[in-house]
Amino acid sequence: MAVRLRPRYSEEYMSDTLILDTSGFPLAFVSWQRAVSLQWQDRAVVIAEDAERILRAPSFEMGLPRVIKLRNHISRKLRLKVPMTRRNIAIRDHSSCQYCGMVLQTADYTIDHVLPRARGGKSVWTNLVLACVRCNKHKSDRTPQEAGLLLTQKPVEPSQFDPRFNFRLHIKVLRPEWSDYKAYIYWNVELEK
Repeated sequence: MAVRLRPRYSEEYMSDTLILDTSGFPLAFVSWQRAVSLQWQDRAVVIAEDAERILRAPSFEMGLPRVIKLRNHISRKLRLKVPMTRRNIAIRDHSSCQYCGMVLQTADYTIDHVLPRARGGKSVWTNLVLACVRCNKHKSDRTPQEAGLLLTQKPVEPSQFDPRFNFRLHIKVLRPEWSDYKAYIYWNVELEK
């Protein structure tokens, strides 16, 4: 089966197809070629496709698959680095402000750079903490010491073997076809480094 994409679309727009497990939970991303292969083998069903990017073959024509759902799925745990996402920072920090200790609801989360970006601070595990809005505003672009704040625990990169971080969805860009899953996916988008 030879599938050809219209040539005017570059590879960067074709690489992301969201895979859902049998219950509709986001699992991972694959290339469009892998998504078509899974559908062709009758191992997956296309849930959403990109109608502007057309795949053509002698026997069929279809939009580029953007969301597919597996017919059967047996989970296999991969041992990878824990993605640095808002969700994983909240898990590591026990959903509490790392300055005042207040337990936060999802809507109240803010991510703070311990060493502010304005001073060369990077977006890395050891420089990002969960903070409430009040503490984050009070700290502003100062270091915790300058703002008179103490960290409740030192920020560290979590172990890949920690069972709290078993969701391994690496996302760089949110696509419109994933809007039904946006509320969940947003917390799993990798933060810019």
